[in-house]
Amino acid sequence: MALSFIHDVTPQRVVFARGAVTRAGEEAERLKLARALVIATPGSGQRLGARIAELLGPRSAGLHARAVIHVPRAVAQAGLAAAQAAKADGLVAVGGGAAIGLAKAIALETRLPILAIPTTYSGSEATPIYGTSEGERKFTGRDPAVVPRTIIYDPDLTAGLPAAVSAASGMNAIAHCVEGFWASDRTPVTVAMASEAMRRFGKNLPRVVADGKDMDAREECLVASWLAGIVLTAGTALHHKLAHVLGGLGLPHAETHAIILPHVTGFYLETATEARDRLAQALGTPDPAAAIAAMLRGFPIPQRLREVGLAADKLDFVAGEVGKMALKEPRPVSVAQARAILDAAY
Repeated sequence: MALSFIHDVTPQRVVFARGAVTRAGEEAERLKLARALVIATPGSGQRLGARIAELLGPRSAGLHARAVIHVPRAVAQAGLAAAQAAKADGLVAVGGGAAIGLAKAIALETRLPILAIPTTYSGSEATPIYGTSEGERKFTGRDPAVVPRTIIYDPDLTAGLPAAVSAASGMNAIAHCVEGFWASDRTPVTVAMASEAMRRFGKNLPRVVADGKDMDAREECLVASWLAGIVLTAGTALHHKLAHVLGGLGLPHAETHAIILPHVTGFYLETATEARDRLAQALGTPDPAAAIAAMLRGFPIPQRLREVGLAADKLDFVAGEVGKMALKEPRPVSVAQARAILDAAY
C-alpha cells in the first residue's frame, strides 16, 4: 500500500525539568504576557494556582479556580467573562484536563495565548482539541488557536497525585497511544511517538501507582504523557468517540477511558495486525490487549462502567450515538458491535 500523509506541526515550546515551575514568570515574560489569568480547579488546584499567580508576580491578572471536568457550557462562559473582566492578555492553565480544557474554551473565543503547567498525564496540553458539554452531550473540535504556546512539565508537581489519579490519567494517555496506531491521520512520526510512549508507560506506570514517590518513574510517565498528547493530534476512532459520548452523560473522563480501553483494543486488534505487532513490541508481550486488561485490574480504580455511574438504560443511547458516526478506521463499527463492547465494559 502506497504511503500518503500530511504532518502538520503547531509551534510549541516545552520546558521539562524538576523544579521547572519556578520558571513560570520567565516563560510568561517570553510570551510577552503582562496580565495572565491563572486557570485552575477548586480545592488543591486552587492552592497550586495561587502559588503560580504568586510566581507570576506583577504579570498575574488573578486566579480563576472554577474549572470543571468536561467544561460545561456555563463554566466556559464564566471563564470567558472572568478573562474579559481581568483584561487578560494570556492564560496560565494549571492542573489536569479540566483546567487546560477551560483555558482552551476561553482561548477559542479570545485567541489568548496559553501557558500550560500540567499536573496529570492527560496530555491535553499538547493538542489542538477542545471540548465543552451541555446536557447529556459533549462537543469537541480542533483549532490551532487553543494549542498552548508553552508547556512547563515539572515532575515534582505530580509527586502528590494519588495512586488512583495517576493510574486513571495514565490509562487515558495510553488510550491516545493505542488509537494512534490506527488513527486516520497518523504519520510515521506519530506512530513512532505512540510506540515510545507505550514503552515508557508499560514499564513505569505500574511503578508510579505502586510508589508515588518514585520520581524516576514519574519523570518517565510525564515524558510519555507529552508524547501521547502529540499522538492524539493524529485523530481518534472508536475509543475516544465512546469516551466522549459517555462523558456527555457525566462519567469521569480518565476513568471511563481506562475502563473501556481493553475492550476496544481487543475489538480492533482482531484485524489491525500492524498495530498489534507494534503494541506487542512496545509492551513486550504477544497479547497486548490482555496486558492492558491486566494493567487495569492491578490499579485501584473502577473496573466497570456501572461503577462510575452509567445507568444500564443508557447503553442503547451510547451505542446509537456511536453508530451515527459511521466509523470506518481501521474497521467499520456497527451499532450492535458498539453495544457489545459497552456490555462487556459494563
